Amino acid sequence: MTRIRYATAADDAEEVPDEQRCAWPGCPRRRAAGRASGSGRQREYCEKADRPEAGGSYEHNARNRWALRNQEQRNQEPRGEGRPEAAEGEDGSAAGAVPGPMPLSYARLHATELLDQARRQHASALAALAAERETYALLGDELRVLADPAALDLEIAAVTLKAGREVSQAAEDAARARQAELTAQRDRDAAVAGRQDAETALAERTAELDQERDVLTREALEAALRAGRAEEQAAEAREAAEQARRDAERAKADAARQAAEASARADAVAARADEAVRAAQERADAERERADAHAERAARHVADAQTAAEAARSDAQAAARDAAHARAEAGELRSGLTAASAQLSAARAEAEAARAEAGTARAGAQAALARLEEAGRQAREDAERHRTDRDRDLARLAAAHQEAIEAERARARRAEAELDALRSASPPPEATGQAT
Repeated sequence: MTRIRYATAADDAEEVPDEQRCAWPGCPRRRAAGRASGSGRQREYCEKADRPEAGGSYEHNARNRWALRNQEQRNQEPRGEGRPEAAEGEDGSAAGAVPGPMPLSYARLHATELLDQARRQHASALAALAAERETYALLGDELRVLADPAALDLEIAAVTLKAGREVSQAAEDAARARQAELTAQRDRDAAVAGRQDAETALAERTAELDQERDVLTREALEAALRAGRAEEQAAEAREAAEQARRDAERAKADAARQAAEASARADAVAARADEAVRAAQERADAERERADAHAERAARHVADAQTAAEAARSDAQAAARDAAHARAEAGELRSGLTAASAQLSAARAEAEAARAEAGTARAGAQAALARLEEAGRQAREDAERHRTDRDRDLARLAAAHQEAIEAERARARRAEAELDALRSASPPPEATGQAT
């Protein structure tokens, strides 16, 4: 007897690509493995029959497909064309149909197909009976287990033990939850204390920064005052320099005027000396002219002429001394003008130094203000960062605390639900005793 190969549930559930699927109509299984090498046609069918619980069928192969296709064609042919009716015999009984010109081959093939079908149906029936017998055997085992009081007591003891363990676990989980809650409370208290410490440190730091800002503000004000005083001193120095310049210009003008006057006086004295010399010469000439005529008077007036000459010479020497004195005064005036110019340059240098000092003081005040603003900005950033870190830590602790509480509550609810389910599933002791 030929053994039929049935497909399994895994074969039916397998996902198979279209190009590797069995060519049998409606079959979702994979084709049978063909030859690895060589020539010839590869296999196109899975060569397995449907499972008996799925209805059963022929093995999916080329021979059964050909026979099934011929049978479908014969069933579809109209009567009298391809299938002549059976002729009556001599005893009036109908002889077998003679399909076509080869009745013997057709009958043999048909008989073979019917025999294979009967064998497959018989095998399917046997397999179904065997599966049903195994099912009933399993059912009997399960019923025996259900009817065994020892198994029921064992299961009740196991369930009770499991419930006790779960209750203990729930109590332990509740204790851990309480411990976690206490830990979270301590963490929250520590966070609150840290927050208070941070606020205290922030307040102290803010007070220190305020003090530093006040000190810097005072320093900036003092620097501004020093800069104002330096500007005032520079203004005074500029005014003094301007006054010195005006005094020097006046001294220069006076010296020039005095030099001009001395020069004029010297010129006048020189002119008088020249006039006296000319007069003396004229008188000497007159005397010489009169000397010839009046020799005796000339002798008498010689002494007068010499005296006049001596007086003129004395006047010329006095005029020369006045001119030298005027020149000395002009040199002194020039020296005074040079000293005034030097004092003016010194006053200008002092004014420039005062202006530079004022600029330095102003730059120092601006730098102090910039440092004060930078310190204030840094203090604000530090305070904002401390506040952000504190809020984040508090939020994380609160979230962890809430999460731990929710987890413990959910675990307690699951334990209570399982305990209730076990209590409802296990029969009461009276019912167990009656059943026993």
